[in-house]
Amino acid sequence: MNNDYAQRRRVAIALAITVIAVPAAFLLNRGADSESEPTVTVIGSVATDEVAADDPGRSADSPSATDAMGTTPVGFLDGTVPAGDSDPATIAIPRLPQSIDGSATFRRDLSNVAGCMARGVPFNTRITVTNRDNSRSVQCINNVGGIEPTADVVLHADAFVQIGDLTDAPIAVQLTW
Repeated sequence: MNNDYAQRRRVAIALAITVIAVPAAFLLNRGADSESEPTVTVIGSVATDEVAADDPGRSADSPSATDAMGTTPVGFLDGTVPAGDSDPATIAIPRLPQSIDGSATFRRDLSNVAGCMARGVPFNTRITVTNRDNSRSVQCINNVGGIEPTADVVLHADAFVQIGDLTDAPIAVQLTW
C-alpha cells in the first residue's frame, strides 16, 4: 500500500470527525445552560427553630426577615436591594488633618538647606514634603519668607534632589505638618 495514500486517508477521517463532532458537542452542551436557575447567595441570618415555630409557613432553613437584633433586612447578591435600603453605604476614609496637595519646585539661592517657603503653612513649622509619584519625602522648616513662592512649596535644590529630579520640577507633592 502506498504511504501517501494511507496518510491522506487518515487526514480525511480526522477532518470528518472534527467537522461533525465539534459542532455537535457545542450544540448538545448549549441547551443545559438555559434551563439552570441562577445561583443566589443570601446575606443575613437564618431563622432558628424558635422563629420557625412562631411562623408555621416558614422552615428553619429559610432566611429570616431580620437579624438577631431585629433591624437588618435580608439582602441578596443578585443585584436587587430590599425595600427600605435606599441609603448609600458610608465609607470612612481617614484624612490627614493638616495636609495640602500641591506642587513643589526649587531655588538654589535659599540660604538654608533645611529651610523652605510654603504657601498656606504656618511660619516656623516643620513640613514633610512627599513626592506623589515615588513616595519619597524630605522634611524642611517653613522659615524663609518675604517672597511669594511660585509653587505651593519651594525647596532648596539639595533638598529637592532627595524627592525628585531637578529636571522634573515642578512635581506633585503632599505637604503635611
